[in-house]
Amino acid sequence: MYTIFHLGNYGNQIDGVSNSSFTVIFVKSDMIILFKRVHVCLCKQEEGLNDVQEIIKTEKAYPERRLRGVLEELSTSCSRFVTLANKDQNLSGRTKLDKERLKSCMRELESMAQQAKTIRSQVKRNTVRDKLKLVFNFLHRLRFLADEPQHSIPDVFIWMISNNKRIAYARIPSKDILYSIVDEEMGKDCGKVKAVFLRLPGKKGFGPAGWTVQAKLEMYLWLGLNKQRKDFLSGLPSGFEENKATKGIGIQAVPPISLVYNMKQVFQLRAHMYQARSLFAADSSGLSDPFARVFFSTHSQVTEVLSETLCPTWDQLLVFDNVELYGEAGELRDDPPIIVIELYDQDTVGKAEFIGRTFAKPLTKMVDEHYGPPRFPPQLEYYQIYRGNCAAGDLLAAFELLQIGPAGRAALPPIDGPTDSDRGPILPVPLGIRPVLSRYRIEVLFWGLRDLKRINLAQVDRPRVDIECAGKGVQSALIQNYKKNPNFSTLVKWFEVDLPENELLHPPLNIRVVDCRAFGRYTLVGSHAVTSLRKFIYSPPDKTANNWAHTDRCKCLILFIFIWINISNDEKEKEKKKKKKKKGEEVDEEEPDESMLDWWSKYFASIETMMEVGGTLIRLIYSVYNKELESEFGNFEDWLHTFNLFRGKAGDDIDHNVVDDDRIVGRFKGSLCMYKLPLSEEITREAGFDPNMGMFQSIPHNDPINVLIRIYIIRATDLHPADINGKADPYIVIRLGKSEIRDKENYISKQLNPVFGKSFNIEATFPMESMLTVAVYDWDLVGTDDLIGETKIDLENRYYSKHRATCGIASNYSVHGYNVWRDPQKPTQILAKLCKEAKLDGPHYGPGGKVKVANRIFLGPTEIEDESGLKKQTEEHLALTVLRHWEEIPRVGCKLIPEHVETRPLLNPDKPGIEQGRIEMWVDMFPMDVPAPGPAIDISPRKPKRYELRVIIWNTDEVILEDDDYFTGEKSSDIFVRGWLKGQQEDKQDTDVHYHSLTGEGNFNWRFVFPFDYLMAEEKIVISKKESMFSWDETEYKIPARLTLQVWDADHFSADDFLGAIELDLNKFPRGAKTAKQCSLNMVLKEHELPTISIFKQKRVKGWWPFVARDENDEFELTGKVEAELHLLTAEEAEKNPVGLGRNEPEPLEKPNRPDTSLMWFMNPLKSIRYFIWHNYRWMILKALALLLLLLLVGLFLYSIPGYLVKKLLGA
Repeated sequence: MYTIFHLGNYGNQIDGVSNSSFTVIFVKSDMIILFKRVHVCLCKQEEGLNDVQEIIKTEKAYPERRLRGVLEELSTSCSRFVTLANKDQNLSGRTKLDKERLKSCMRELESMAQQAKTIRSQVKRNTVRDKLKLVFNFLHRLRFLADEPQHSIPDVFIWMISNNKRIAYARIPSKDILYSIVDEEMGKDCGKVKAVFLRLPGKKGFGPAGWTVQAKLEMYLWLGLNKQRKDFLSGLPSGFEENKATKGIGIQAVPPISLVYNMKQVFQLRAHMYQARSLFAADSSGLSDPFARVFFSTHSQVTEVLSETLCPTWDQLLVFDNVELYGEAGELRDDPPIIVIELYDQDTVGKAEFIGRTFAKPLTKMVDEHYGPPRFPPQLEYYQIYRGNCAAGDLLAAFELLQIGPAGRAALPPIDGPTDSDRGPILPVPLGIRPVLSRYRIEVLFWGLRDLKRINLAQVDRPRVDIECAGKGVQSALIQNYKKNPNFSTLVKWFEVDLPENELLHPPLNIRVVDCRAFGRYTLVGSHAVTSLRKFIYSPPDKTANNWAHTDRCKCLILFIFIWINISNDEKEKEKKKKKKKKGEEVDEEEPDESMLDWWSKYFASIETMMEVGGTLIRLIYSVYNKELESEFGNFEDWLHTFNLFRGKAGDDIDHNVVDDDRIVGRFKGSLCMYKLPLSEEITREAGFDPNMGMFQSIPHNDPINVLIRIYIIRATDLHPADINGKADPYIVIRLGKSEIRDKENYISKQLNPVFGKSFNIEATFPMESMLTVAVYDWDLVGTDDLIGETKIDLENRYYSKHRATCGIASNYSVHGYNVWRDPQKPTQILAKLCKEAKLDGPHYGPGGKVKVANRIFLGPTEIEDESGLKKQTEEHLALTVLRHWEEIPRVGCKLIPEHVETRPLLNPDKPGIEQGRIEMWVDMFPMDVPAPGPAIDISPRKPKRYELRVIIWNTDEVILEDDDYFTGEKSSDIFVRGWLKGQQEDKQDTDVHYHSLTGEGNFNWRFVFPFDYLMAEEKIVISKKESMFSWDETEYKIPARLTLQVWDADHFSADDFLGAIELDLNKFPRGAKTAKQCSLNMVLKEHELPTISIFKQKRVKGWWPFVARDENDEFELTGKVEAELHLLTAEEAEKNPVGLGRNEPEPLEKPNRPDTSLMWFMNPLKSIRYFIWHNYRWMILKALALLLLLLLVGLFLYSIPGYLVKKLLGA
């Protein structure tokens, strides 16, 4: 294997030598490629995705088509690789790692091909951005697969040596220069002249010090097999002569020592440096003094230095004359050398600091080409600037490479001379290339400044805002006392400026805040660069929008018909249930009183999305957002925007999207409006148009205002543990301005998902007190409490937003109950105010439940039910219907904030970027100059209700027999039943023992009594107990309501034997069988197919249920049946009707009529003997007794016969 290096000296910054000869170095290697690399489509994928990003950035048409093409190419390339890999899978000479890696690659690429096909079918115009993120994941996976786990071929190192010292190097991966006859498997840089940048070796090469290029080399590299050596010069630019060496021993084909190019082309490079934006802040002021250095071939030039800006507009033309390039003209036209542009920050003391680097290729014009459309003059383009691996801004420039022919430079397109005498010999960008300018007016809304930090240990007292764009600008009014009132006295100012007609080329707008101090000194507080002005461009309203009122009216009609049909269906269901009750049929569910519903019913129904609570369908639900309300409504920047002010040097963060909070020194609140002059007279002629306010008509005043803030904290989830036991003791802290509420005494012990259910009231004055902080702290017995996390809410933006985020619009208007209207203004008042502010015609209420607003007609109910149940006529429902569809109103409509719950992340300043949990909450705001709102909604956590479950164990049947009788060998069991509620195992209860059951039948008549606390809404039992004897507080647990019944075989001299069990979910368990024969194993195996009941609705149920256990094959088997009766009572009912445990008073149960076999040997041994011996062996005993009597008679006969015979013989 050969590795060929053709090194040409192009622009070495150290020695500056240049010539037309090339040094050739070759290395011979016999290493074998282990397997083909994954060079399927990585480069093409990158190019395709860059194209899609550019199309989206420049807002060109059909980005979805290009993305579909990229996915199609990816899918095809992956499938082709899998096909080729299957053929070569069994080749010899591969290690186990190679084989396994090839299999892994095949699996990954096969999966990637399928996913690419699926995503391709889902790509739409509105989903391009989301799908683009997924495709970038494919790119990362491809890069991972392309990297080898072991270096089968070593990489190539190029060293620059001076005075026998290694001063710079470059490392080139061998896979990038690997040759293959298959284009898809060839290295991306193989057989190409490539620019290589040398960097410092060792630790010096890491960090900002290593980002500066030490030297640039133009190199041609080729790495291939020995049999492919004839192709090693095939990629070189043509027009060279080889200087070959003599053949050595063992070398079949020697590469040339050097290459001599006879063809030389002379060019002129024109670098049109227009502007840059969003550069790296290199100075402590948060700004930079940037200039650009352009490298091409052996030449370099710099632009002028612009002071204190992150968005410089150089508008400068750099001309490189007599640039000599080697090779054929056609090849240079198609593939010219790259241009390196480096940006630096000029410092008064020391070296210039590196800001970033970008690369570009010039547009080449040969002598025989015409300088004109469509290729020339070149258009300005954006080039991404990188600082290390991070993006560091954009450069707007154009580059053209013009060939100088025999006529010399006179034949080149003319260069316009300097137009600005102040700039000296600096050439501006020519008119054909610089953008076409138009006159614009930029109106600036100066609202106020917030949270300004100290500058040089001194507080900011008299700040001012300076606005600058394209050399023009305006200054705000001076804030005389920042502490007393941080708002500006003059709201709107404007200035005119010449800007490009192409919106993508608009220069950035710079916002600077300075503090006016004594003796005429001005200190920079902070700055902000608005890189894109497109969202601030004014667009006149579309007057044809009023024509679609009829269509939406139809939608509105359909909506209400749908609702009323649902309601009528519910009423029909209720009537059916009533008829069933009259006929005596059993109805499973009871209709609860709506007065039993509370705020939590509404909340849980919102989470479950129309969940059935207590048999009643909750239609009045909240909008529960799983994110911040600001994310849903564009940060409430519909007309008032917040601009962060930065100061200080930017950090070299790997993730450039992360905002460096340490650099934020305050916030500027205001807005911008930009439009092309002259403005249409129709706008200025509108009634009530105030010329002093410009386009910011009908905005509220910014005078201080007193507001009542009501904060509702529902619960927190997934809190980060703060104690060594892995739990936390959280409580809430509210801060607003100088006010602070610490709810420390109501901390919740040992919980990571606490339910707070709290509301807090704070009075505040906008704008001085507008940043609300909700923090969750961990309570500690000893030491200071620890911050778990906090979230901050800008209340001012919410208060003034057109989305009306002061108090959410409820889905229904009600004057009583859990869904009572909580806004101090009724819907009719809110609608009238909105119509007045928007200068709309209406509202006009008409008969038949109609209301007309701005030529729109809405329908809705007109009756309301009061607390006594009487129905009255009202217009509130009609007004509420319009409010809920306010976004459909032409020109002024926007979505109004509904009644909602928002979920906000909790962050800790000591752990930036890491979420410490989430908190569910909402905020209401009420101005103090209007009637006071009603009392806060009671959202306190539901207290569990006390219940008592009475379980009577009547009988058992078919219980498996475990014991063998000692005397008789018969099977029997000493049966007893054990029961408990889940979570209360320590309170388990046992029946008495039914001894010596020979048939599995047991008779008990035994009562269990289980008192417990139950949360109906969550269907959980609540248990409070200390975790250990050292615990300070009781810990609350919520567990499912489940009753466990077990059957056991009692043993006296060993542990009892477990026979089987049944677990009943008290909210959903199968109805018991009426007889023991009907009770089967299917009641457990097919539980989900059987009708179920809830003890909380049924209250009392009796039946047979099976006991089950797992056999040796881990399958369920039937081990018995139990007849039980479950009776649920509330604590009040249980107190009125007490019962005893077991068969005790009060209300004792009868003793069971057990057979004689159920007696113990020790208690009644005679009865036990009588039953077990006489009952089973009586005939044998009778026979034995008869035989014994016979033997006795025979013995007596034999005993008495001799004396009787003697007497007879003697005659006695």
